[in-house]
Amino acid sequence: MRHHRVAARWPLPCLLAVAILGPFLWCFGPALFSDRSFAFRDAAHFYDPLFDWLRRQAASGQIPLWNPQENCGMPVLADGTSSVFYPGKLLFALPWDHAANFKLYTVLHVLLAAGASWRLARRWNASPSAAGLAAVAYAFGGSVLFQYCNIVYLVGAAWLPLALWAADRMLVERRLGPAWLLAAVLALMVLGGDPQMAYHAGLLASAYAWLLWRAERRAGHAAACGVRRAAGQAGLAVSAAIRPAHFGHRRLTLLSVAAVAAVALAAIQVLPSSEWSYQSERAAYRSPRSVYEIFGYLAREPIDGPRSSIVQGLFGVPDRGMHHEHIYEFSVGPWRLAELAWPNVSGPLFPVHRRWASGIPGEGRIWSPSLYLGLLPLLLGLAAWRLRGAAAHVRWLSWASLLATLASFGGYGVGWLLYQFRCGVLGAAPGDVTIGWPVGGLYWVLVVLLPGYAYFRYPAKLMVIAALGLSQLAAVGLDRLGSAEPVRLRRVLLGFVILSLLGYLATFAGATAWSDWTRHVPSDSLFGPFDAAGSLTGLRASFLHAVLLGALVWWLLGGSACDSQPWLAPALLLLTAADVGMSNGWMILTAPRSDWQENSAVAARIEADELPDADGRLVRVFRGSSRNWRPLAWRMRSSAQRHREGLRWDRQTLYPKYHLDNGLAMVEAYGGTASYDYLAVWGAARRYGLRRPDGVAEPAPAVLNVLGVRYLVLPGDFEYPAAKRLPFIASHPPVPNVAVWQNPDSFPRAWIVHKAVTLPPLRRAGPDHVARRTRRVLFSGGTPRDFRQTAVVESPQASRLPAGPAPSGGGNEESCRIVVDEPQRMEIEVELRQAGLLVVSDLFYPGWTAEVAAADGRREQVPILRTNRIMRGVALPAGKHRVAFAYRPPVFFAGAAVSAAACLALALGFILRRGPRFRRRRPA
Repeated sequence: MRHHRVAARWPLPCLLAVAILGPFLWCFGPALFSDRSFAFRDAAHFYDPLFDWLRRQAASGQIPLWNPQENCGMPVLADGTSSVFYPGKLLFALPWDHAANFKLYTVLHVLLAAGASWRLARRWNASPSAAGLAAVAYAFGGSVLFQYCNIVYLVGAAWLPLALWAADRMLVERRLGPAWLLAAVLALMVLGGDPQMAYHAGLLASAYAWLLWRAERRAGHAAACGVRRAAGQAGLAVSAAIRPAHFGHRRLTLLSVAAVAAVALAAIQVLPSSEWSYQSERAAYRSPRSVYEIFGYLAREPIDGPRSSIVQGLFGVPDRGMHHEHIYEFSVGPWRLAELAWPNVSGPLFPVHRRWASGIPGEGRIWSPSLYLGLLPLLLGLAAWRLRGAAAHVRWLSWASLLATLASFGGYGVGWLLYQFRCGVLGAAPGDVTIGWPVGGLYWVLVVLLPGYAYFRYPAKLMVIAALGLSQLAAVGLDRLGSAEPVRLRRVLLGFVILSLLGYLATFAGATAWSDWTRHVPSDSLFGPFDAAGSLTGLRASFLHAVLLGALVWWLLGGSACDSQPWLAPALLLLTAADVGMSNGWMILTAPRSDWQENSAVAARIEADELPDADGRLVRVFRGSSRNWRPLAWRMRSSAQRHREGLRWDRQTLYPKYHLDNGLAMVEAYGGTASYDYLAVWGAARRYGLRRPDGVAEPAPAVLNVLGVRYLVLPGDFEYPAAKRLPFIASHPPVPNVAVWQNPDSFPRAWIVHKAVTLPPLRRAGPDHVARRTRRVLFSGGTPRDFRQTAVVESPQASRLPAGPAPSGGGNEESCRIVVDEPQRMEIEVELRQAGLLVVSDLFYPGWTAEVAAADGRREQVPILRTNRIMRGVALPAGKHRVAFAYRPPVFFAGAAVSAAACLALALGFILRRGPRFRRRRPA
């Protein structure tokens, strides 16, 4: 009898495995079972080389805290995308090559997203088939699946369902254990590189607590003895008894405990990131972006000239080129909601450019090329969607999906609508519209009213929350089919099929008009000209897909309820798995791993030039601005392998972070954040710099010289003055539209000056004040300062270098030589005839210490001075010295101590809570 029960039960787990593994293998099989890797966007050029560099640093026996190969040095932990202490990074310790571990790291988080979504649906008593539907729709929907290109946000999406699961347990059961679990999940999000998702999870938990509180009030505040019937009317889980509101079990207390514990667990990442954030471009603003920045704005040092206003910052157009403008990049246009119903209806962007939506005047950069999560999950989710009169978790998911969708519109706020109306309808000039385009949108409200939210960016990331809400509601809707005839759903399906059929027929009737309208769709710099014919074919395929799928589901629902047809729910699950997998699988772009193993022609040219006099020093390279810089032929011709061509070209030209693979240092490398002082240097350098034939500004040679740039990689049609153009070596064919230049005037990485100009340090300075100070330091009187003779020190006290005779020319009586050059340590031997200032062109940043060892053996800790705006300086007396720089950031050690204590407390709490239960379960 037991054998028959097991045999009757085994098909269901197999069905769920097929439903999840089917689209998983369809999407990722080519990468997993062949020597290929992910070849698009940040997955190729950012995370792959970065994680490989981190792996090599860890293999050398040191914690990667400082990266000297980017931007004259950067703190690694400052950028959360490094995710150094995320436990999932242990996968990179497996005995396979980096490519295999990187793919495994990515795909396991997709499976984690599916499993976590399934577990969340089961928490709310969804049937296995309904929970499987939620898992498939969430993990393989476009908003989550495409984050394989941005792995840190895939990490956040993978842990989000477990965060809501822990929050539900904590707030419904009012127990401290789930609060610790929620804290652990939030900490994993932060450590994995997605603090914004952790922030959103905290907001969702707070909103759920408020909904539960309102539900209890309406139910009459059930007493401690609890009436389960009253709890059910309040929308609480039937299995959870209403606990008395003791202090330790109050929801506000539990939320606070979870938040504090999460910060403590992730302190090893939070503290370094916070220190860096306040010095980065995200903290720079001309006018306050939120109400929390008003006091800091009013306390700033006054500057000459017009000053922006508080009203302008909150309600005006965001400053161009500032983080305030970048906040609203990758906003989801409202017209893109059609992608939820029709797969790829906007047209695919790659590998051939067929995205007709790029011709919409308001269309911006796209975060994910498709929002599709399946027709059936969408319709079932909307059928279960309730803002009132439903269980608390249903209302929670409904509000979350609604508000997340509205917030994802980002810059498409009320101000944008007014702008389009006044300029497009009334004919007003763009300058006549003073209200900012994001004003009135929900994302703008979050930026203005939530503390610290202005440091985040990219509204499209909220579509992950909307996808989770809809997928969980779809599970509710599928289970409801078992209790009633799906008459209403069949009517909606029939209307949708008819609408899709009309759209399909319209593509034939309006083919000529379509061709005329799409002529203004711009070409893409990577994927080439717009393919109008292919776009029309894709649009027809989208409508036809919807017609056939909708008709099939309509026919399947034609019988009685699911309870009388037990095969229906599994059939709908498998149909959705096939629908989502086939509709979204094209977004996974891969390339043979051999494309990553090709040696860069630019790097080979530099290596050949350095070989005769190589001394192990770090070679600094400047790569020109990527704006308008790609092979010109790409705009004229399309190619089905353009993603591979782009990958190889980026690697050949050392697009950041590909330089990490070659051991070169890139002085302008793009990342998640950057020092604002460092960016101000580049702003001043380009202001006084050169113009390429395409009009793009490049830095002044004097700035590149003082930064120690020895080689430049620039477009082939740009002649760089006072530099030597190097031919490519014979073993590497020339790279199209690329030239390598050697800079003979570059400074050494460390040198000595005997004259210093002292300026007071900037305090509470805005971007304009920083820009003026930077121009004053680098270009005194509009001409480049001679940094071989003079240094500019910013210190509250005047730098006193003892006066003495000027050093005689031509002799070798003074020397400065780097003898130890490691990522977190540098030692320099210096010999001076008179007191001087040792200048090192590495980034000035807290945590670096300097120790001077004199010839007689005395050692002394000396202060590091901010020199030449972004560099380090150490004042030295005459004589022989050995200066040792070491990176020992206090915030790292403090964060490590806090995180270790929190982990220990969490482990002890788990043991103490589990111990009595284990002893009670032991047999007598």
